[in-house]
Amino acid sequence: MYRKPVSLKRRAVFSFGLGCGIFLLGVALRALLDGLGVNGVTALVDDLLIGVLAGLLVFAYERHQHNQILDKMRVISEMNHHVRNALQPIMYSPYLEEQAEQVRTIQEGTRRIEWALREVLPGDESTPGARPSMAQASTSEASGSQPRPAV
Repeated sequence: MYRKPVSLKRRAVFSFGLGCGIFLLGVALRALLDGLGVNGVTALVDDLLIGVLAGLLVFAYERHQHNQILDKMRVISEMNHHVRNALQPIMYSPYLEEQAEQVRTIQEGTRRIEWALREVLPGDESTPGARPSMAQASTSEASGSQPRPAV
């Protein structure tokens, strides 16, 4: 369910390797241009293109990281919504008159929180799209049967 974050050492090695790769590309292009007798403005354009390439690589990486953070924030927001909605009836259950109704309300809220933990949080999915909806889960639990995957 939870993916271990990439270590600082691995990120540093990747960044250093990427920097070395861009450096080697620059050296190779410079040697090629020197071998062809190219200098002046053309060599400056070469340096500019290497800088643009490095900038694009960093931009692509940052964009990927930003999208991952947005996805995590979406999941957190969705979990917050579901858990708060499930806790609201539980908070007011002491004010119900019958104990059986209190127990049923607490069990329903607990079931909704378990559903959110199981269905909203990312994890290993054997078959995407096979998650039961909240209505399907409550219907199947009320009848005592296991939810069937959607076909």
